[in-house]
Amino acid sequence: MLLHGILLCRRRTNRPGLDIELLRSFSTIAQRGSFAAVAREEGVDPSSVSRRIGALEAEVGVRLFDRTTRRLNLTEAGRLYLERVRTALDALDEAADAARDAISDPSGLLRVTTSVAFGERWLMPRITSFREAHPRVEIGMRLTDAVVDIAAEGIDVALRLGREVEGAFVAARLFDVRYRAVASPGYLDRAGRPDRPADLARHDGILFALPRFGSAWRFRGGPEGPVEEVRPRPALAISNALAIRRAALDGLGVALLADWTIRSDLASGDLVDLFPALEGSATDFDAAAWVVYQSRSYVPARLRAFVDHLRAHR
Repeated sequence: MLLHGILLCRRRTNRPGLDIELLRSFSTIAQRGSFAAVAREEGVDPSSVSRRIGALEAEVGVRLFDRTTRRLNLTEAGRLYLERVRTALDALDEAADAARDAISDPSGLLRVTTSVAFGERWLMPRITSFREAHPRVEIGMRLTDAVVDIAAEGIDVALRLGREVEGAFVAARLFDVRYRAVASPGYLDRAGRPDRPADLARHDGILFALPRFGSAWRFRGGPEGPVEEVRPRPALAISNALAIRRAALDGLGVALLADWTIRSDLASGDLVDLFPALEGSATDFDAAAWVVYQSRSYVPARLRAFVDHLRAHR
């Protein structure tokens, strides 16, 4: 009934139903909060975007946006309309997905998000193999270290790292994440190899410059083992795991990095695992990598295939 009502709202004026793309534009503009931002994304003049909304408001018969401030704000009527429009658009997309899946291999656009480092070091090789297996699926990947609201941003699937996933999502655990204290052979030749975590207090540390990471590193021999805490001598603080890895490879000190970041470096000998029997942490132990998507009545074949592929190649 909801979808039917939205699509037939022009019949009161004896004209054809609303253009679905106009409804999509409304949803996008509401999300971005700016005509200019949407115009830049589409490569059109802001006035043309504004005219679309004016036409939609004329059809609906109410003002959808408050234009008195620099940022567009939805009116109360606009918020109610947006909620129902998004529900209707989701229903249309699910219907199209179901129809395509019934007659063909997985196809269509799959929107993916994850952190910059995880995207480059772990996800990209699996994107390559997934595309080889499913060439009809187009991947739109957004790499950001911010936590993306996948529902509001129109993202199909997210890859996240942490102890747990918050929110009403479907979350599948891909693998456990272990942190390793590593250094280059060149650095160890100059500074000596530490025998135990306490020795790191006399070594240069390459630290994460992010609020959730402290300056103390913790180590344990297993889930039930005692925890030893140590503070390396600060030499460099960086807010990106890839840059920390680069600094460690260049011999600037000892780094504490997730195993997925440095697996190939350990195998090649470019980095050395200082305490193979211990796991480390600068935040919490028991972290994991998760694949996360919205709970939907119909999961498109491309999303099912993508999740299955990641679980098979973890």
